[in-house]
Amino acid sequence: MDQIFLVGLLAAAFRLATPVLFAALGEAVSQRAGVLNVGIEGMMLVGAFTGAWGAVVTGSPWLGLLAAIAAGIAMAAIHALVCLYYRVDQIVAGIALTVLGLGLSGFGYRLTFGSGSGGVRIPTFEKLDFGALGQVPVLGPVLFQHHAMVYAVLVIALAQWWFMARTGWGLAIRAVGEDPAAAHASGLGVLRTRTACLLWGGAMAGAGGAYLSIAEIGNFVEDMVAGRGFIAIACVVYGRWNSIGVLFATLFFGAADAAQIRLQALNPDIPYQFFVMLPYVLAVGALVFLSRRSRLPAALAQPFVPPR
Repeated sequence: MDQIFLVGLLAAAFRLATPVLFAALGEAVSQRAGVLNVGIEGMMLVGAFTGAWGAVVTGSPWLGLLAAIAAGIAMAAIHALVCLYYRVDQIVAGIALTVLGLGLSGFGYRLTFGSGSGGVRIPTFEKLDFGALGQVPVLGPVLFQHHAMVYAVLVIALAQWWFMARTGWGLAIRAVGEDPAAAHASGLGVLRTRTACLLWGGAMAGAGGAYLSIAEIGNFVEDMVAGRGFIAIACVVYGRWNSIGVLFATLFFGAADAAQIRLQALNPDIPYQFFVMLPYVLAVGALVFLSRRSRLPAALAQPFVPPR
């Protein structure tokens, strides 16, 4: 029974970590470039609705995913315009984006899925079939019984780590986030670089939201992201802006979330709300202790005004 519990916990950790990992990877790049995006929650909500709606309209979850990515990019473009070019406070703009995403996704849901009397069938991703590998004890359920998006985000995490650490473009992004004035003096387009990083973050947040609606749950529910966007920001700090570190931080949160679900079943006499809050309490606690030793990008959340 202990082995079954552990295998189920590890398998669920990968599934539950995936939407947070998508959003956190995009946020890590944005913050490396000096832009703090606290509007991830709203972007994920819009991505979740657009992904579900796109999958229903086209009949394809892949096209729904593309629609969610496009929606996330559109939300990020608003954030870039307001923060980078009009120099509105990034935290205030991010909170506004979160509220906007909550309203847009809820309004869109009521116009489409919510207007019908019956449930709408949403085309979803099927779990990949690895044949005999999926039947291997322990490793099979943990590693080889997931949706394609789970493996995609793991590949993206590794590719993004290599891109940021081993390429000239990654060096340019880090330079813009550390000293934008010096980066500008060396010929780098600071606003252009930050805009590109924000758009990448929006695309990843949209994909993370789409995972919830067209892979994990197979439905759209208002406010279904349930704080995962804010957890993604915390995971960026835990991972110290390193994609591999972010990967392990999100897996920790996924394991905590999976554990609280199982603890609810094992302790029916305890109010379930107590277990639901545990992953978030762990996230806040870890953030308090780890943030003391974390070195933020020097120019994070600081506006840049190009010299004339």
